[in-house]
Amino acid sequence: MLKILFFLFLLFLFVTIYSFKKRVDNILDAIFPPRDKAKQNNNRNNRPEQLVKCANCGVYLPKSEAVKKIKLTGGVVYFCSEQCKKEYGKR
Repeated sequence: MLKILFFLFLLFLFVTIYSFKKRVDNILDAIFPPRDKAKQNNNRNNRPEQLVKCANCGVYLPKSEAVKKIKLTGGVVYFCSEQCKKEYGKR
């Protein structure tokens, strides 16, 4: 019985410390952003990302999130999802 109580105490202690560490990490990330995010912001020069239009449903989305399909004529067609890409291919 004593071993079980000791184990539960250790488990409680671990969970408490882990959740406290997560909170501190979130606070520190808010104050000091990670270097990767800072580099991304500097590389983009704080410009908004280019938007592209889905060829199937007409939704505009950031170019980095779009699904691309290269046409035989050499142009690039963008889609908002794989499903839209498949529906467009059925036409």
